[in-house]
Amino acid sequence: MKIGIMLRHLNKLGGIVVYTKNLIENLLEIDKKNEYIFLYNTNSLIGTYSKYKNVKEVVINIQNRLLWDQIGVPRVVRSEKIDIIFNPKLSIPLFAPSKKVFNIVGLEQFVLRKVYGWRNQLYNRIMMPIYCHFANAIIIMTNIGKVRLTKYINLKENKVEVIYAASNKMFKVIKNTESALKIKQKYNLPEKYILFVGGLTPLKNFSNILKALKIIKKEFPIKLVVVGFNRWKYDKDMELIEKLKLENDIMMLGFIPDDDLPYLYNSAELFIFPSLYEGFGMPVLEAQACGCPVVSSKTECIEEISKRSALLVNPYDHKEIAQAILDILNNEDLRDKLVAAGLENIKRFNWVETARQTLELFEKIYQS
Repeated sequence: MKIGIMLRHLNKLGGIVVYTKNLIENLLEIDKKNEYIFLYNTNSLIGTYSKYKNVKEVVINIQNRLLWDQIGVPRVVRSEKIDIIFNPKLSIPLFAPSKKVFNIVGLEQFVLRKVYGWRNQLYNRIMMPIYCHFANAIIIMTNIGKVRLTKYINLKENKVEVIYAASNKMFKVIKNTESALKIKQKYNLPEKYILFVGGLTPLKNFSNILKALKIIKKEFPIKLVVVGFNRWKYDKDMELIEKLKLENDIMMLGFIPDDDLPYLYNSAELFIFPSLYEGFGMPVLEAQACGCPVVSSKTECIEEISKRSALLVNPYDHKEIAQAILDILNNEDLRDKLVAAGLENIKRFNWVETARQTLELFEKIYQS
């Protein structure tokens, strides 16, 4: 079986890239039988997976994303005689002469449409149903996501496969205090801090984190450390930092090396992640794997993946977010309980199992 994987996003940042890289690495470790054709949009990615004998890397030199998907990819599918084309990110090549599988990370484009500009809304309204109906199978990361997707787009349930993601094995409790201290010194981290990890968009609800921090400051001297990058519609959040006079209480680290991130989770008092919507929420699992207690949103997907191992709040209520944080900061027993529950929860998620289930889906679609 020849499996093509569309990877024009591989050199970008964000959760979907984390998902893609972990899935690919584990697929290649468990599958030495099938041949993989990796499709890139830049020559700089050539050689990324050259150590694997069953991988061929192909560059499609088309910069327009729609043309790359709908003209460039079908050409390669034909020339390479690909049996299944898989896109980890939200589209399929409609006219490719192969079976088609793609991944929908989340349903924010349906649940919170107004967050997006009119062009994105129009694209999602027209193209997402088309992609779903032309695909042979769709991967989604939660059971509740499957229920909602089949409702929004009127799909047959057997077309949608639930396959959980996981956290990378580098996220773990670190007992090497000397290494942890070096990372703390590298970033000049405060003694006590709350950690947030994510790309800033309205979906991440950063404004309510800031409002909660303003309340917490009155009772508990602690800083907020922010890891991630500014994605879109973040200007108001930056303005709110100044309005609330929080400039000296927040450290914006931007994007940091993956190898450093586990140390930040390990050293944090807690991880704050009150998103308005998440399709899965990998940072929740990353934090839990590092023994960091989590405050997150009482929303469907987060409830499913956390299974009562995190303190869940109404993301629209900044006072409730603040109280949850204070409860952990002021109650060592609660903190210990959440740490233990988190470490137990992450046992349900494993990238090898994610890869195995994905490969099984490819084989089923190929034989159908």
